Amino acid sequence: MFADLKTGGIDRYKPVVLGVFLVFSVFLEIVVHLVFRIDVVYTHFFYIPIVLGAIWYGTRGVVIAILLAALLLSGAYYADGMLRTGPMLRALIFLVVALVIGVVSDIAKREQKRMINEVADAALRSGMETHGIRGNLEEIKLRVLSSANVQKMKDERNVRGLVLALKHRDPAVAYEAVEALGEIGDPAAAGPLTEALTGDKYSGLRWKAAEALTQIGTESVPYLINALENPDEDVRWKAAISLGEIGDRRAIDPLINLLGDEDRFVRSRAAYALGIMGELVIQPLAEVLSTEKNPDLRLGAVMALGRIQADPATRLLIRATTDSSGDVRQEAMTALAATGREGLLVLLDALKFAEKREKINIIRVLGEIGSKDAIEPLMQLLETADADARPLIIQAIADLGGPEIATHDGEKKGY
Repeated sequence: MFADLKTGGIDRYKPVVLGVFLVFSVFLEIVVHLVFRIDVVYTHFFYIPIVLGAIWYGTRGVVIAILLAALLLSGAYYADGMLRTGPMLRALIFLVVALVIGVVSDIAKREQKRMINEVADAALRSGMETHGIRGNLEEIKLRVLSSANVQKMKDERNVRGLVLALKHRDPAVAYEAVEALGEIGDPAAAGPLTEALTGDKYSGLRWKAAEALTQIGTESVPYLINALENPDEDVRWKAAISLGEIGDRRAIDPLINLLGDEDRFVRSRAAYALGIMGELVIQPLAEVLSTEKNPDLRLGAVMALGRIQADPATRLLIRATTDSSGDVRQEAMTALAATGREGLLVLLDALKFAEKREKINIIRVLGEIGSKDAIEPLMQLLETADADARPLIIQAIADLGGPEIATHDGEKKGY
C-alpha cells in the first residue's frame, strides 16, 4: 500500500554531514571574517547546516543555530572589539529560521504518523480480519509502521513493532528490523530472532539474525542451543558460531556434541566456535581426547585446540600426535606446525618427557616450524637418538638450515 521509507542509510551520515558543514563554517569565520575582514556574504553559508539540522532533527536542530550564532558573535567581537547591530541581527535570524523550520518539521512528522494510524484504522474497519488477517487494531498499526519506517521504531526502541516487521514480505525491511533488534539488544527479541534464524530461507536474513542474537548475548544462549538440533545444517552452523562468540559455558557440551554432526562443514564450524571460546574449553576437550571413541569428536577437539594459543592446548595437541586415528594425528601435526615460534618452547620441553612415538612426531613438527632456535636442541638430541629417530632429526636440522650431518649410509644432509 505504501512505499517503504528506508532511512537507515542516510541517518548514519547525518551527524557526519552536519559536522563537515560546521567545521567549514568555523573555517569561513576565521579566514573570511577575521583574516579578510569580510563580515556579510560568508554567513549565507551558515544557513545550510541550520536548515538541514532543523529538517532532520526538528526543534532540536536549534542547537546548531545557537552554535553558529555564538560563533558569529564571538568573531565579530574579536574583530571589532564590540558587538554591532549587523552581527546581532544575523544571529537572531539564524535562531528564527531554525525554530520555524524545526516546528514545521515536527508537525509534519506528527501528521505523517497520524495519517498512518488513520489508514490502519480504516483498513481494519473495511474488513481486513474477514480476509484472513488476524490481530487487533494496535497490531495492524504496528505492521503498517514497520513497513513505513523501521528506523523510527529503532530510534524509539519499539521492540514490539520491530518484531512484527520481521514478518514483512520485503526481505530488505525484515533485514533492517533484525539489524535494529540486534543493536537494541533487548532479550525479549531473542525468541523472534531465533524464529527468523530457523524459519527464513533468505540466507542473508538468517546470518543477520545470528549476529543479532550474538549482540543480545547470554539471554540468547538457550535459543541458540536448541537451534543446534535444527534439521537445516545452515541453521546449525550459524547457531554454533553465535554460541562461540558469546562464550557461555552452557554451550560447551552442546558444541562438543555437534563435533559429531553428519555434516562436515557443521563439524568444522563447531570446532571453530569452541576454539574462539579459548581456555574455557581446554579441560572439556582434554576429556574428549582421552575418553571419546568417536574419531570425528576427537578430530574436532584437535581442530578447536589448534585455535587456542595456550601451553595446555599445545600439550594436548602433542598428545594427539599419537592418536589411533590418522586424521586426528595429521590434524594435530598441522596445528602444532602452525603455532610457529610461540609453540617452539613447549615442543622442546615436551621432547624431554615424550614417549617414542610422540618424540618422533615432535621432531617432524620442529622441522616444519622453521625456527633456527630448534637447531641446537635437536643437535643435542641427536647424540642419544636411536636408529628410528636419528634420520628424522637429521632431516629436521637440514630443513632448518643447520650444519651438514652424515647419515648412517654416508649421505650428508644440511647446509
